[in-house]
Amino acid sequence: MKIVFTGKSNEYEIEKSGFCNEAFVIKDKIPNRDGVDFITKNISVLEFSDESFSFDEIIKHLEVNVGEDIIIVENFFEKEESKDEIKIEPKENVIEKSSQKFQIIKSFSRIFENANFIIKSEDDIQSDIIEISKEDKLEIFKNIEFEEMEVSFVKLEIMDYDSSYDSLNFDLEAFPSGASYKYGISLNTMYVILQGKMSSVSLFRFLKSFVYKNKNEKSSHKTFSLTFNRSVIYKLSVSFV
Repeated sequence: MKIVFTGKSNEYEIEKSGFCNEAFVIKDKIPNRDGVDFITKNISVLEFSDESFSFDEIIKHLEVNVGEDIIIVENFFEKEESKDEIKIEPKENVIEKSSQKFQIIKSFSRIFENANFIIKSEDDIQSDIIEISKEDKLEIFKNIEFEEMEVSFVKLEIMDYDSSYDSLNFDLEAFPSGASYKYGISLNTMYVILQGKMSSVSLFRFLKSFVYKNKNEKSSHKTFSLTFNRSVIYKLSVSFV
């Protein structure tokens, strides 16, 4: 399957998926054009206006992270001359022949500028650690900073969620247009997932309305995680005392 992009390859940013090994997110740096796409191995070819690249080429570059403007394309064989010489003496002159063997070497092909490949570490994730009273309501995303971007996937996780004591409220009137959402609890973790193309302005207006309340009389600890476009961007660790 092929996906076609409007612009040239150097007009896009690529970031490896935060939870899927064979996937990445590609973002158009030109506003109001192709936006953000989540690419999996179901896509075999990415076609741009200047040239095309395979899914495997991009995955290899993200895995190697060589720090140069190149990407591994494939392995190929190169002839290697042996130092041993075999002399054959015909009637009139001597012909020198060398034995040959082949070795595998790597071929490289120029692709997106390396600066367009985003490799995030834990240091890139905004995080906060706070302590509040059990009687207080927690505005989860009160302190989070954001930049103008287009988002297509959002996931909020609340670890160690207990529906007997925990509650989560938000303002549906601030829900970003063009998006859909679902939520559920699995393995003591609550998930809220939004999908659809959303501007960060409308999205954060909605996220700022999220309020968490802990009704447990005992002290407890909760961790909140926020994912944009398959990459974790914010973690909040809270102690309720």
